[in-house]
Amino acid sequence: MAAKKMPRRRSGRCGRPGRGHVRGRRLRAHGAWVVACVAGLFGAACPSASRAEDDRVESSEDAAAGAARDANLVDLGANFDANVFDQRGDGWMLRGNVVRRRVPGQPTPAVEPGESPTISRGRRVGAARLDRIARICTLADQQRRVLELAIESDVRELAAAIDAERRRYAGVTVNMSDQEGQRRWHQFQQDVQRCRRRIEELFESGSLFAGVLALTLDDVQRERLDTEIASRRSFLWSTMVATVLLKVDDAVGLDAEQHRLVEESLLAREPRLRLDESARRSNAHAEQMLVYSTLADVDAAPLQAALSERQWRALATLMNQGRAMRSWLEQQGLVERPAEAP
Repeated sequence: MAAKKMPRRRSGRCGRPGRGHVRGRRLRAHGAWVVACVAGLFGAACPSASRAEDDRVESSEDAAAGAARDANLVDLGANFDANVFDQRGDGWMLRGNVVRRRVPGQPTPAVEPGESPTISRGRRVGAARLDRIARICTLADQQRRVLELAIESDVRELAAAIDAERRRYAGVTVNMSDQEGQRRWHQFQQDVQRCRRRIEELFESGSLFAGVLALTLDDVQRERLDTEIASRRSFLWSTMVATVLLKVDDAVGLDAEQHRLVEESLLAREPRLRLDESARRSNAHAEQMLVYSTLADVDAAPLQAALSERQWRALATLMNQGRAMRSWLEQQGLVERPAEAP
């Protein structure tokens, strides 16, 4: 009897997948599922790790924005004295945009203790003026004591006014990049300008010192003082005119006779120049504009008749420049303001 043929088992490679192959594929799928679950659990347990890079980017952006904001912040209280005492005219100083940080709820800092800088500055200006008067008039001891008391009274009155302004700005910080900050800065400038004018006019007409001086000096002393003041003022003005006319000669092309006519017209309208050393800081541009402004007030008919049409147009241009700068010139403190009518 012939042997019965047994069916051949198909291998997993050539036919239907074998059991081992199916088991391996199932194991691989299960492993991938386990890895995915572990990764999900790890991400849920440590969310900061997945956002670390984003946090670093946001932190750097916040730091840059904060630095930009700080660059526009100005502590007005820290800049008050520097702008009142160390600047003049339309000059302004910002001391490094220093911002004093304060803890929320902390009271606004008061003005630093000690003597007011207005008092020390006013005393120095008053002492210099009194020494100059004493050299000219040969003051007696009693006269000097009376004038020293008047100086002290004027200085303390001024210090009370300026210290009140300083307290208003103590601890005040403004952002120069927004509209409100610009408005506060403009107000700050106006208040500082007013303080500067009061310092410039400290011992001029209307002050207690000026009134006491007129009553303290005798006729001989008063004549000496008036003569000295007039002589110094004329010398300063003639020097200023001579310096500026050198530039006018180049711009207009004046001959000797025309130069003399313009010079005489200017010298005849001598302004009341301030003589204090605090007001005699070199400011060539302000002095030039003052000469042009004064020239604009002289009688134009003789000048126009002596100049050619081209020369007159050139000179008129300079006169218009000086006329347009008059409000600015008032801020420079070169000229005494007229006494107000009682």
